[in-house]
Amino acid sequence: MAKLSANAQRKIDVLEEARRKWDRIHSLVELAGSQQTGQDMYVTQIRRAAEDVNRVFLNGGFGPLAEEAKQMTLATKRGGTFRTKVNAMREFVVSVRVGMERAEKAVYEEERMSREI
Repeated sequence: MAKLSANAQRKIDVLEEARRKWDRIHSLVELAGSQQTGQDMYVTQIRRAAEDVNRVFLNGGFGPLAEEAKQMTLATKRGGTFRTKVNAMREFVVSVRVGMERAEKAVYEEERMSREI
């Protein structure tokens, strides 16, 4: 694709930063799920990282994705068994990842449409 406009490049940069941080959350969720003890340490790290990704999305103008990241934060605080928490966090990992892919495609499509006009 041709060079992106400044606004489109800013959005892509935000999504790339969020993707790096979200990959870290994914690895922490899987580590927490595989541990038999010491899981609280991972849950705390997941909560802090999800709050950071939430902030990145809000500052970048991706409100719906910020809401999904906030839901991950809430999932870490939710009661119930640890297995239930891990399953919920895994679902949010997939949900946000799909949302980021859609947002990235939307940015490229919007840029393509603006160039055709």
